[in-house]
Order: sequence, then C-alpha cells, then structure tokens
Amino acid sequence: MNPYKNLTTVFKAPELMDFVFHRASKVSVKLKKGLEPAKKARLKESYRIKTIEKELTGKLNLYIKSYPNFDTMSPFYLELTNVLIDGGVDRIRLLLASLSGIIQIIKRLSASSLKKIHWSNSPKEMARIRLSYYGRISSIIKKITPKLNELIEFRNILRKLPSIDTDIPTIVVAGYPNVGKSSLVKVISTARPEISYYPFTTKKIIVGKFKKENINIQIIDSPGLLDRPLSKRNRIEMQAILALRYLAKSIIFMIDPSETCGYPLTDQISLFNNLIQTFVEIPFIIIQNKIDLYQEDLNLNEQIKNKFKVFKTNLKEQIGIQKVINYIISNFSVK
Repeated sequence: MNPYKNLTTVFKAPELMDFVFHRASKVSVKLKKGLEPAKKARLKESYRIKTIEKELTGKLNLYIKSYPNFDTMSPFYLELTNVLIDGGVDRIRLLLASLSGIIQIIKRLSASSLKKIHWSNSPKEMARIRLSYYGRISSIIKKITPKLNELIEFRNILRKLPSIDTDIPTIVVAGYPNVGKSSLVKVISTARPEISYYPFTTKKIIVGKFKKENINIQIIDSPGLLDRPLSKRNRIEMQAILALRYLAKSIIFMIDPSETCGYPLTDQISLFNNLIQTFVEIPFIIIQNKIDLYQEDLNLNEQIKNKFKVFKTNLKEQIGIQKVINYIISNFSVK
C-alpha cells in the first residue's frame, strides 16, 4: 500500500506560530495559596516556556515520524519518490534531519531560558526572559518557513500515489489504448477494482485482485505508461515506467489484431518488441483479444511464438479468460 498515505497535515509557518502561542496563552497553573510573588511568577513563566517547547517540538516530531522508513520501503515506491521529488529520497532525508536539528536547538533554547528564570527573583525579569524566548522561537519558526513549505509540497504529491500491495505477486497489463486492458482487469478481479491516479498523469490506475483458495494475485492496468512507444516519453514518465520492474512479476501484453482499437497491428507488435527489450528480466504473456472480430492466428515470428505463451480471448463474452486465469495461478502465485 502507499507508504505515504499517513503523512500528517503540515502547518504553514503562521499557522504553526498561532498554534503554539495560543496553547501557551491558555496555560493554567494551579498555585498554592500564600506563595510569594517570585515563586508564582517562576511557575507561570516556566510552564509557558515548557508548553511552547512541548507543542512545537511535538509538531515537528510528528512531521518527521509520519514519514515511512526509507530503508525498508519497497523499491517500487522508492523509485516513484525519486521520480516525483526533485532530489528524491535524499532530499527528504536531509529535510527531516534538519528538522531534527531544529528540535535540538529549541530544546537548548528552552533549557537556557528556564535556567535563567530559575535563578531570577524578579517577576519582571522572568517576564522579560519569557518574552525574549518567545521572540527567538518566532524567529526559528520564520526561518524554517521554506522547510515547512517543502513538507507541504511533498505531502500533497506523495499521498496521491496509488495504493499497491507490493507483498503479493503483481501482473501489469500493457498494450495500446482500447485493446481491452481495463476490461481484462475487471473480468479477472474477484472484487471491484480500485481506481487511483499517479500524481504525474491524469490517467487512472486500475488495481484489481483475485483470490482462489489461499492464493492472492494483483493485476494492474496503468493507462499512460505502457501504451505507446517509449521513445515518445518524457523523463518522468520513463522513470515511472522503469519503476514497474520492481513491481511486475509478469506483464500481460494485449493485442487487438482487428485494429478496431485504432492502432495498426504492426504498431502494436512494435510496442511489444520495445517492451520486451526494456523489461528483459520479466516474463510476458500475450493475449490476442477480440477474436470475435479476428479469429486468425497472430502473424508473430517464430522466436516470439516459441518464447511467449499466447492466449485468445473475447472479453465481452468472457471467452478464453479461464485459461488465462489458470495459467496465471499456476505460474505466478505465492501461497
């Protein structure tokens, strides 16, 4: 699943400042009757400073800890992070580390101010120390404005990544538009497929799953990725395509030999050759769809015929689909 789905909401600098100082202004300290003014002031001012420290460092820690552990993250999501964020995972690590450093600065500043209040016997002096502390905290928050803005930007991008289970076998469906890819996912899935979006495209990702006894397999149609020649891709699209090598246990390539999809068969075969050269380590399955419109065998060269399993289907009437399912279960399942 998307490891970034639980990223917490990040306050902008003015919001963060309002939040922590509002909390401090609402501080209520229970005081014993008869306490001398200096002791009362010391307790009140100390508690206000401790409240600021607690609320501010608590928020910053929450921002840091809501990020997943990059060392154990799926390579698929690591690759997509590097696609979407300029500077990638390294940039996020540096940002989070800098926030950890800010937390330590706040703690040292708080400790220093509390120590001064502890040794003071003047309520006015204690108030001055607390106000000076407030001023320095305000300066710190203003200085980290760019960092907070980065966190907000990262969250808005990364939470939109599709939720894909990287722990079960995944089959990715490829082929030109309108050849039947989304129909295949819907027909094979035992539950209604989930629909989400990659942040770098307006196309929807269709994620289906099917179960048979104790076997779970995931099947994905990713429009906009494996549906046209790779030579026509921009850098971000190409990196996203290459990220699939960490996810796909197999790739189903769908062909419409009737050409009612709007693309010549020669172009479809060319795309297939392009993909098998890019994903040399991933096994491919070929599905010849729309056999109600074109029943003849595909004109494939002998090398392709001998290397890849070819199925014929008519997805509208679910003809041939059970053979595909049986083959997937027997070859790509993990119990």
